[in-house]
Amino acid sequence: LFRSISAVHVEPAFYVETDVTFDRPAKVTVADAKLGHFIYTLDEPLQPGDSLMLNFEVRLQPRGFRNSGAAMQIVRNGSHFKSGALPVIGYQPRRELSSAEDRRKHGLPRQVTLAMVGDVAPDVAATPAATFEAIIGTAGDQVAVAPGELRRTWREAGRRYFHYGSDVPISGEEVFFSAAYAVHRERWKHVDIQVFLHPAHTKHLDRFLRSVRASLEYYSAQFGPYPYRFLQIVEQPGNFRGMGVDGSGVVTAGEGIFLLNPEGDGFDAIFEIVAHEMGHQWWGMQLKPAFAEGGGVISESLAWYSAMQLVKNVKGREALRRFMSFMREPNPWPPIRTGLPLLRAMDPWANYRKGPYAFHALSEYIGEDRVNAALRSLLEKKATSLATSLDLYRELQAVAPDSARSLLHDLFEANIIWMFDTKHATAVQTEAGSWEVTLDVEARKVATDSAGVDMELPVDEWVEIGVFAAAGPGEVLGQPLYVEKHRIRSGPQTIMVTVPHRPARGGIDPYNLLDWEEGDNIEPIKLGTGTR
Repeated sequence: LFRSISAVHVEPAFYVETDVTFDRPAKVTVADAKLGHFIYTLDEPLQPGDSLMLNFEVRLQPRGFRNSGAAMQIVRNGSHFKSGALPVIGYQPRRELSSAEDRRKHGLPRQVTLAMVGDVAPDVAATPAATFEAIIGTAGDQVAVAPGELRRTWREAGRRYFHYGSDVPISGEEVFFSAAYAVHRERWKHVDIQVFLHPAHTKHLDRFLRSVRASLEYYSAQFGPYPYRFLQIVEQPGNFRGMGVDGSGVVTAGEGIFLLNPEGDGFDAIFEIVAHEMGHQWWGMQLKPAFAEGGGVISESLAWYSAMQLVKNVKGREALRRFMSFMREPNPWPPIRTGLPLLRAMDPWANYRKGPYAFHALSEYIGEDRVNAALRSLLEKKATSLATSLDLYRELQAVAPDSARSLLHDLFEANIIWMFDTKHATAVQTEAGSWEVTLDVEARKVATDSAGVDMELPVDEWVEIGVFAAAGPGEVLGQPLYVEKHRIRSGPQTIMVTVPHRPARGGIDPYNLLDWEEGDNIEPIKLGTGTR
């Protein structure tokens, strides 16, 4: 049953001045400027099937300065804003008071800020995507950017106009830019790739594009086709050195990332960061997490896991090791021993670090193809509904062999910490010319609850033992002479292996698949005299 609409609720953004008009007579019946809520009553109700046009003018007038940082929406040679600066229609629950103290002062009940993962209905619909079209006019020496393919551009009365649009429905927050950009365009299959950046910041353009192309190729093959006909990478002013996703097909980059020096230590942060943000076009844009515990695992953990696999497949395991060493640095999120299991994770370290480590470890134990098949299946099943970490876990259970069920439980259902330590490493050469390596190692396994209480558990795992040659230029460990899984139990134990060439380093869990803290897994091998 459809009803006529007699009143329209409009909420403008707080930090701008907004004027709203309609294409038919209407008057303001509620004007709450403090809370930013206005009700317009139409002289003639809008009948079912009819439509009206809402027009608005938004003005941003910065006054004074902030306590920290600088406002960068408007700078000398450009400006940008998100759709959050524009008025929205209807009541906005996200603006409700969330602080328990504030709600108590106003006699309001406590608000459930985050649902438990098991309380989310399996068929909760995702916010529907929508087709998009925009025509933007800007200064004659600038380039305007909005989501979509560039369909047309022209000049009129000294100004430039740009027509963008997407026939494929898109989601997320629309973002708009205008600046004195240098523009690079190329195509990857059906995708129009557009890069908008400061003319003096083109040094690393090839690095960006290499990662973009590799991401589109690998993610499309593994998780499903890239669904949009455009991809935009847009530089925005400020000293931010990272990147972000502002919607379907749109990746923004702070100008700081264009000024990095990847050659400094051999670690190409640009490739890895771009790969992560590209991953969000699948995890976050296509597969949308429910607002519940574990939601960050769906978006952030999977995007970082995807980047790890891309680095491994495109640049090799040595590059992956450097990448994971970078991620283990305690900045900006120091490791947290306590906390909830990954299925209920809510803290940044779990979402951005622990989760990716867990997915990577699982892929090394059961196979990258199995993990990726589970992710592809989840994406197909949840194309129109919100996904939870439990949905993800069920897909992983479906592909994991029985031999990996215990590991799967420890990685996702429990909060487990593995601690492996190589105490001594020695080797002697045999008469045949090979080397007999002896490793004295120690293993512990601890379950930690949210209060920080540790419970020692027995170790009974298959763990990699590795022996490596001397590291060459640009290498961390050196070429592997031996990497195989051994059955490891609690406490001290001795492992003996034979390798064909002179060893330099060796130890337990050398790639930190389970023990995520580097430092004591690998030790230099002391070479003995004589032969056996």
